[in-house]
Amino acid sequence: MSGGSFVRQFPPPGDEGPPPLHQRLSQERINAYAEASGDHNPIHLNPEFARSVGLPSTIAHGLLTLGVACAAVEQWSWAGAWASRVSCRFSAPLPSGQVVSGQPRVVRSDQDSVVVELEALSEAGERVLSKSEMELRPLG
Repeated sequence: MSGGSFVRQFPPPGDEGPPPLHQRLSQERINAYAEASGDHNPIHLNPEFARSVGLPSTIAHGLLTLGVACAAVEQWSWAGAWASRVSCRFSAPLPSGQVVSGQPRVVRSDQDSVVVELEALSEAGERVLSKSEMELRPLG
């Protein structure tokens, strides 16, 4: 994550929003996620297999893409909040080596929770996560 402001109070002031998402998901990172998660589906690891089933290359795991989007919001939320709910639809594959980008935005904020809409787009501008939200609640 590059620069940006961080929440120092809960809920955050209305003008403070999460910084943009911009992360490259390299094949090395996809391989590491496969090892950590135990998801060794060949569409993520074997370029020849991925092409044989109609994909342009190997693709990132949907949960890796979601995790990257959530991590950016969690860093923004500082240490004063925790993720109480995450929801999304995996709407398109993200080819390995591409940058996933987007601008998360606060859609609801009150004393009990902050709901952030997650945006994740491929380099081609295709939405890879849709109907995606993350709810944060204050610690304590």
